[in-house]
Amino acid sequence: MENTANTIFMGILEKINFSLLFKLAIEIVLLVLALNAMNALIDRVFKKIILKIEDLESKKQYNTMRLISASVADTVIFLFFGTNILQDMGIDMKPILATAGVLGIAIGFGAKRFIEDVISGLNILLTGQVRVGDVVVVCGMEGTVERVTLTMLVLRSFDGILHFIRNGLIDTISNRTRHFAYAVFNVTVAYKENIKEVIEVLKALGEDFKQDLYYKNHVLDDIEVLGLDEFLDSSILIKCRIKTTPQSQWEIKRKFNLLIKEKFDELGIEIPFPQVVVSKPE
Repeated sequence: MENTANTIFMGILEKINFSLLFKLAIEIVLLVLALNAMNALIDRVFKKIILKIEDLESKKQYNTMRLISASVADTVIFLFFGTNILQDMGIDMKPILATAGVLGIAIGFGAKRFIEDVISGLNILLTGQVRVGDVVVVCGMEGTVERVTLTMLVLRSFDGILHFIRNGLIDTISNRTRHFAYAVFNVTVAYKENIKEVIEVLKALGEDFKQDLYYKNHVLDDIEVLGLDEFLDSSILIKCRIKTTPQSQWEIKRKFNLLIKEKFDELGIEIPFPQVVVSKPE
């Protein structure tokens, strides 16, 4: 029994081509090394470029190009080493390539969606409509761009949900963080208040806010008080806005809203809220 097992084991060893296994192992190691080296090189080159650039918009553009370049390089390396490994294993690539060509023609008739995605992706990337890190609204979903490829756009919404959107489905992109933004305020006061005085208070508050050491680098212009915008049921609406750097508008809006509330409380300016009067029959 033991002799039979030894005979089978020796037969298996004789059939194993150790030189081929060694060659395949080397090619796999080279594949991993090539991928790591290429990704490291791309990261190093683009990071050096990004460090020299002061413009935030250009930084986003180059960061997006870095990810796209790494993706294309990985695909080329995989195809090159994959073809060599299959040939070393004795698999003839000619019939596979010929079959792939025939299948490609057949599949091409049903590949309309993929082609649409690629064409739309090229348009989005070449025109710089979105970059990694931008906050955008696409197909009714808002989020931060985490990845852009030739076929899809990946967004991370505020609540942490990751959205994968086919490029072919994208008709409109609303970029909230391109070049500059506005923090918009709808300030409501009671009808009894002097509107001209309230407007002057808002302008003075905006001027003080612009001098704040923490926020002054993010405020690009004086506050714009557009004036009385609307008569509401129980209040008057005054609209104003502050021009900010991209992605600063939300933080500035929260901070300035707090300053408005504190200042109005200090000056006794009433911010009304809806009230319901209930009459009790006698």
